[in-house]
This record gives sequence, C-alpha cells and structure tokens, in this order.
Amino acid sequence: MLSNSEFLPSEKEFFDFLKIRFATVGIEFSEIEQYLLASLEISEKRFQSVKTKYFVNSATGNARFSATHYSGHVLILYQLSRECFLQGRNDLAEKIYFLNISTTATDLFYEIDLPIRTGCDHPLGSIIGRAVFDENSSLFFTQSCNIGNNIDASGTPIYPEVLGKLFMYPRSTIIGQCTLRGSVILANGTYVKDHGILEDVVVFGSSPQLILKPISDFQSYQELVFH
Repeated sequence: MLSNSEFLPSEKEFFDFLKIRFATVGIEFSEIEQYLLASLEISEKRFQSVKTKYFVNSATGNARFSATHYSGHVLILYQLSRECFLQGRNDLAEKIYFLNISTTATDLFYEIDLPIRTGCDHPLGSIIGRAVFDENSSLFFTQSCNIGNNIDASGTPIYPEVLGKLFMYPRSTIIGQCTLRGSVILANGTYVKDHGILEDVVVFGSSPQLILKPISDFQSYQELVFH
C-alpha cells in the first residue's frame, strides 16, 4: 500500500499535520483512518498522472504527498470526502468537504466522480460542480474556474459532459448543455454556456459569441501536464 509514494517532509509529519486539520472539524483520526488510506491509494494514482514536480517525483515516478502543498490537499481532501460518502458516512463527508473549502478556498463536491487524471494548480476560488466525466477523460483547472449547471425551460438542471481532455485557464467557466470531446482548452476568462459540442478546440470569449480555434494551432498544455 502506497509503495509508489513519498511523503514530505516525512510520513509522520504529513499524517500529524492531517490529524490537526481533522481535529478542527471534530474528527478523531481513528474515525477517519480507514477512509483516508483508501483515498490516498486513489490519490497516489491521480498524482502519478500529473507531470508537475509538486505531484510526482520525475526521477522515480512516485506520487508526492506534501504536508504543505495546498493544491495536493485540495485533491486529497476531495477524495477523502468522496470515500466517506461512498461508504455511507455522509456526516464525515460533509465535515471533510467543509474542511476543504475552508482551508483551500476550493469547492469540489464529493458526489461528483472526478476522473483519475485530475490535476490543479493554484485552484483558489474554483468551484468544480456537477458534471458527467468519462472514465478516460481528464481535467486540469486553475484559479477561479467554474463547472456547473443551467436550468432548461422545464426547470430541469443540465450539466456539462466531459468525454475528453479539458484544461481550464484562470477564470474560465463552463455550464449547462455542453459536450466536450477530444481536447478542449478554455482560455483565460472564457465563459461557455449551453454551447453543444466542443471538440479539439481552444475557446475564447463568452457565449453565445465564442471564438473557436483549432487546437492544432496551439501547443496543447494538456499534453504537458498529464502522463
């Protein structure tokens, strides 16, 4: 278990730091330990998929769990809240979800099944809400990004479908009836609403006046951030 991970500055300090954080929301470590270990196993695979030095040791390929890397904590606490939710411990899921928001200012709801290939960099202020992700899809987001729903004429919420690779630059948003295939990059400040299908494009501007450019015209950053 966690044979492909390393802890910074040490394994003891990493877990001691988490124990202090759990205590702030009234959770004893013994109560959360089994869910934490399960979440770290998944997080190990997730971190290994990201090509940045904060998530993976490029020399060894090991996942890097740091006591002080807050982008890493965003994903670890998300996965922990999801593990609690999947095991019927909504009480713990809610507390960990709150802990994540209150200490990282990033909102990743535990009912959303994010793909293994999910990464982030300085995600302060991001809200990754309900969306449908394919098991082979990927998501990388930065600060103040938003994924969410729109309401149709009957009052039914409609969520985006991410069936490919999505990279979100700062302050980009995608909501409502959108299906993403291939590789899609949302440029800084882009706002996408009910656009239908987007495939292999870089997106600029705001709906309904989006500017779409072939992704072949750009170096796809997604190829740099995921293995």
